[in-house]
Amino acid sequence: MIILETEQLLFRPLTLDDLDDMTALYTDPEVTRFLGGPRSRDEVKRVLNGYIREYQIYGHSFFATIRKSDQSFIGHCGLLKQEVQGQEEIELAYVLARPYWQNNLALEGTAALKEYGLNQLGFTRLVSLIPPDNAVSIHIAERIGMQYERDVDQWGQHFHLYAINKPKPAGAE
Repeated sequence: MIILETEQLLFRPLTLDDLDDMTALYTDPEVTRFLGGPRSRDEVKRVLNGYIREYQIYGHSFFATIRKSDQSFIGHCGLLKQEVQGQEEIELAYVLARPYWQNNLALEGTAALKEYGLNQLGFTRLVSLIPPDNAVSIHIAERIGMQYERDVDQWGQHFHLYAINKPKPAGAE
């Protein structure tokens, strides 16, 4: 079931059939450098099951991200329900496998998910929690219109919180 499609990408709910691809993604030290480091297959399976449950409950979570040209699983992008400093937020996040870096796929995927979240799912605000030294993700957040809001300590890590609010309709207060 395709949730969203862009010029180069397809997004669909994650399934247990994605475990091997997810494990390959999360055992790469470069990919997980800003995610707390590599994870075992059992840890990945637990996390994957959590994403599947979140999708069943909320209708959104991480989505498998597939490159159209060859149907390759290239990572996952999504809209995650998070609590940030006591406030409920929807986080726009992505993780791509290293061979797909620097192809504008992260930018294409996050831009599409931003529009999907704000316009189709009706969220009024999206955030991204980005480690301060992750210059690529900061650049992508800024390119899709997110702005730095504040620093946040979450899950034992320090992040810059970037946010975008849905514009109010003309004439609304």
